[in-house]
Amino acid sequence: MAKSTEKTSKAIVEIRKAPRIIPFVATGAVIGLVVSVITVLTIKAPGNFFGYVLVWGTAIFAALGLIVSVVLDQISQARVKRLDATKIER
Repeated sequence: MAKSTEKTSKAIVEIRKAPRIIPFVATGAVIGLVVSVITVLTIKAPGNFFGYVLVWGTAIFAALGLIVSVVLDQISQARVKRLDATKIER
């Protein structure tokens, strides 16, 4: 019967909840799309104005979604928990 040798190594691990960026950007873009459509329909502007408002409104709200996700990521980095972990290798 062979002896089993176990090697252990210690490390410090960080645990945190990080937000996913794509859902924030996509949600911002959808909100921007809805707000742009509502804005254009209430103003009753010409056709090419509709395109400008649609593109710029969607882009601005997508950028705001990106900014929100980056701020939440920074907050989650500030609340990171550090633990000592032991890895057992066989």
